[in-house]
Amino acid sequence: MSLSDGDPADDGDIWFRIATQQGHIVKGRVHHSAFGGNAIAPPSPAKDRPWARELSGRLRSRAGTLDKITQHADNYCAELSANAPGQGQKVFSGLAYIRVRDAKVSFENALVGGVHFTPLDTDPAHADFTFDRWIGTAREERERFNLWFTGILKGVHHPGQLDLLPGAEDARTAFQQIGDFIRAALGCASER
Repeated sequence: MSLSDGDPADDGDIWFRIATQQGHIVKGRVHHSAFGGNAIAPPSPAKDRPWARELSGRLRSRAGTLDKITQHADNYCAELSANAPGQGQKVFSGLAYIRVRDAKVSFENALVGGVHFTPLDTDPAHADFTFDRWIGTAREERERFNLWFTGILKGVHHPGQLDLLPGAEDARTAFQQIGDFIRAALGCASER
């Protein structure tokens, strides 16, 4: 599927985020401490995004093999550690993930999630888990949100479980796939 910056990700794809501390993935679940601080933040005003908050991650369909995902994650953790002295050593310890179609859910009728492709020069697989609105600032609201959010995500440990990370599915119908194949063979732009 051809995606441009800001487009919704395909329903069959997998959005994932690198866990940088051992305690972020516990028994296949994501611990609520994984999203502290400013991990979920407003988008840059320069980008003029239609969503209220975002959480950086990557798309499985564009991230490559598990070896490439591991290499990227190791480099990401090394860069975080080098650029944030005094905040401890960051170590690739696993991935939090969700299928894109499952990310389109509502939290207490207050906000709706989604995943959008937001490539960076340094990461062409970059995507954001987005929220159309945001909750209030009360601590209790943020705690309820974190418990809900970590409840919809799954986790795999590294090392040892990355092979359990699902691949992206092609959500197009057979008719759409044939049409896209014909358009590509004829040199036409995809109309999806």
